[in-house]
Amino acid sequence: MAPTSVPASAAFLGADFDPFAVEVIKDPQHYDGLIREAAPVVYFPKYDIWATGRHAQIEQMMRDWRTFSSTEPAFGEPGQRNILLNEDPPEQQRARSVISKGLSNSVLRQMRDAFEQEADRLVRELLAGPDVIDGHTDLAKAYVLKVFPDALGLGDQNREMLVRFGHAQFNAFGPRNEIYHESMAAATEVFAWVAANCQRDAVQPGGISMMMYEAADAGAITHDEAEMLVRTLYSAGSDTTIFAIGNALRALAEFPDQYQLLRGNPEEWATAAFEEAIRYDNPARFTRRRTTTDVDCDGVPLPENAKILLMHMPGGRDPRRWENPAVYDITRDVVGRHLGLGVGVHACAGARVTRLEGVSILTAIARHVASIELAGEPEMTANMAVHGHESLPLRLVPA
Repeated sequence: MAPTSVPASAAFLGADFDPFAVEVIKDPQHYDGLIREAAPVVYFPKYDIWATGRHAQIEQMMRDWRTFSSTEPAFGEPGQRNILLNEDPPEQQRARSVISKGLSNSVLRQMRDAFEQEADRLVRELLAGPDVIDGHTDLAKAYVLKVFPDALGLGDQNREMLVRFGHAQFNAFGPRNEIYHESMAAATEVFAWVAANCQRDAVQPGGISMMMYEAADAGAITHDEAEMLVRTLYSAGSDTTIFAIGNALRALAEFPDQYQLLRGNPEEWATAAFEEAIRYDNPARFTRRRTTTDVDCDGVPLPENAKILLMHMPGGRDPRRWENPAVYDITRDVVGRHLGLGVGVHACAGARVTRLEGVSILTAIARHVASIELAGEPEMTANMAVHGHESLPLRLVPA
């Protein structure tokens, strides 16, 4: 049920403010920032949803999964199941433990060498090519679509399908508007490809995907859940990491002093540079929660079953939490403090792989590239739930 009276904060944004309009999703830092500054939580009667863009409220809702549940989220399809995203403990924790085992320290150590070698090879190759590259396609996407599917054990080489699948899946986090319908129509063949390549006989031995099926053999999860986890890895493991790397590259180009600091000691600063990029320009626009009871949120009463969007991008630049939040500063103490990869029981299950990819590629760039410069106007993607580039013209100056 919608609230009987609409909070003044919604009127402040204007009756025609649509958080899912094309101009909004292409410039979410600006428009989602308006949501953050309007009130602790803002109500949108058009969709019967609430949204918060403030760090404190986002952290509260992420940590208190009993009051702010991930089940039955906004715009969710009835009966749709995603054991990692749309369920709470104990079921979610059972599946999460399987993912965690698949991404154990020993597995990550095996990945690290391959990730670092590919990062070094790709950067050297790009420096030997044209003066201007597309930081999104030629660097971020090319890198992630090589190392991550290899780690998954994806046998099929048509890896662009993973990006198209992720794009469609993330647009399904929003309303059934024109963006959604266009995205679904463009993904018909993608869904068939995913259905075939999630099967046990399609994945390679020794990869993370096969570990999901082996966990089912051992009785930790069901075989249907194993396939569901593989599907989740396919949909969520590429887009956000590609966008995170692209957003980091753009930040380093726009703050050249920070890039020079990174260059001076990549081993010391690469982790901080990647973590600060996630705070500064998060690739995940929002996650979703639902209240399980009436609750007060910093003076705003939320009814039971209120559907809430946790807006991560404005939360990362909340001046109530961060000093000079619109400045990209790799000396900022953000590791373990920003909310960009989640906190609590629903923290990103693949965060360690994302971090390994990001740190590996930034380290390789810092070793071989004297400066990163914007070489044209970047183009942003039109997706309702994730934020990144469609193109990112860059000039990499060799060291």
